[in-house]
Amino acid sequence: MTLSYCGEMVRKHDPDRFLLSLFVKPGRREALWALYAFNYEIARTREVVTETRLGLIRLQWWRDALAGVYDGKPPLKHQVLEPLAAAIAAYKLQREPFDNLLYAREFDLEDRAPVTLEGMANYADFTSTPLVKLSLLIAGETASDEAVKAAGTAYALTGLLRATSVHLCQRRCYLPEDLLHKAGTDIYELYEGKGLEKLKPVVQEVAAFARKQAALVPRKPSLHLRLLRKMSEIYIAQIEKAGYGLFSASLQHPPPMLALRLWWASAIF
Repeated sequence: MTLSYCGEMVRKHDPDRFLLSLFVKPGRREALWALYAFNYEIARTREVVTETRLGLIRLQWWRDALAGVYDGKPPLKHQVLEPLAAAIAAYKLQREPFDNLLYAREFDLEDRAPVTLEGMANYADFTSTPLVKLSLLIAGETASDEAVKAAGTAYALTGLLRATSVHLCQRRCYLPEDLLHKAGTDIYELYEGKGLEKLKPVVQEVAAFARKQAALVPRKPSLHLRLLRKMSEIYIAQIEKAGYGLFSASLQHPPPMLALRLWWASAIF
């Protein structure tokens, strides 16, 4: 099928959420793709700017552009903003989750690792849960705040673990500093490519916490949350099978039959 600009962006850069979007009614997918394209645009801010000030300007542009949309002004000419504005109008998306996502991404510009596992979980919550809330509105589903937070946090934590090697190459780290110190290493040693073999207990503890969060997500009634839970569990199992070695070759590829396993999870209830 021919994809829109946002659909192609999400398919290429956020394949997990593109896969999730295929489980909603076809008429709702464009809105989801616009939302996920927006999320990709702000999530990569740290990667595309050379200094903090430029990152803040980039995030402020999105904040101002969305403020205009909510003030009833025609959206600025932009390949993501225009379909996003249409989605906001069609599904009556609240402004607060967008503001929360933009605020959360300012943390990335500080280049600081979370001090504790709780801090890492909070970061996962802040950067993911508002997106899940908006996704549910577009999908036409409802769920409790607790379930949404658990699903968003579990998926984001697994994503942070899987992206650790990429983040370290960019001199970024989202693993808890206290657990790193307990394991006998720190972010500066990791940035130099040293102490990587010491990460197993850190990864093990974060993965266990993510699994507990996933278990808090009820299997009914929300299909979207059920699939997020299943995807998180699949990735956690893949990390466990790799012996918690985040640099294992097996983790460089998607889990086997991911789409089929999600389809089965969607069909058995």
